[in-house]
Amino acid sequence: MTGSFNSGDLLGGGLGRLALAVCILAAVALLVPIGLASVGFGAILALAGGRGAPSANAPGIIGQPRLDRTMPTTGLGPLPASVAPIQPVGVAARGLMSGWSGRGPLNQYARSNYRSDQSWLTWRNADCSAAALDWLLGAYGQQLGSLDDAIALVGPGTGISSQLGLLDARGSGLARALMARGLDPREPRTSNGQLRPLGSIAELEAWLDQGPLLMDGARWFGEGHWFVGIGYDAGGVYIRDSSGWGTRYLSWSRLYGEVGFSGWVVGVAT
Repeated sequence: MTGSFNSGDLLGGGLGRLALAVCILAAVALLVPIGLASVGFGAILALAGGRGAPSANAPGIIGQPRLDRTMPTTGLGPLPASVAPIQPVGVAARGLMSGWSGRGPLNQYARSNYRSDQSWLTWRNADCSAAALDWLLGAYGQQLGSLDDAIALVGPGTGISSQLGLLDARGSGLARALMARGLDPREPRTSNGQLRPLGSIAELEAWLDQGPLLMDGARWFGEGHWFVGIGYDAGGVYIRDSSGWGTRYLSWSRLYGEVGFSGWVVGVAT
């Protein structure tokens, strides 16, 4: 655009803008009381920059865990509401993998956990102890390729039978399997070094405080069943069980009653 202007043009333009500004101010003075009443205090804060997008750190925001769950526990710390109350205090630094207690159970009846149909059909009804061993090794960062590997560690025909399951009810075959993987097994012993079962709930709690345990259930399912104990509270023990029933908690009365826990355990020394 080309052209020129003189002082009259400039003055006229300035006076016009001044008159327009005066009119706007008058309108605002009349409308503000009505506007404030209609938009509300929240909108005023927004206009003033006092309210915007919710803070990512605000409580209750989706994706932010809340630590307001409370529950009576022994050997357990407070956990986010989205996490199952299963990890004993202090064990995260005992050679266990981060998040170990959040791992789901290993199903001994799932075909995908075996290398062949023959192996699956042969062992699925008898290898609960091997499945428990497999889960425990995974918690310590030693993931096996299949249940066939766990069975091989226990020893087919020597430590475990496809008809009878674990051949030594004390769990000695499981302890040897841990040693074969370079881990130091821990088992309750008498003062003269003889293997012994745990004798009380308090003693079991003390052993669980040191990490997860392979535990026997001499009467479970009418024939005996090994599983993994991973924590406890005042009412019972948290477990991982390979039966496919999804049991994750046993009350003390059920543990010592229906399940038939006789005190035999095997863990990993730290």
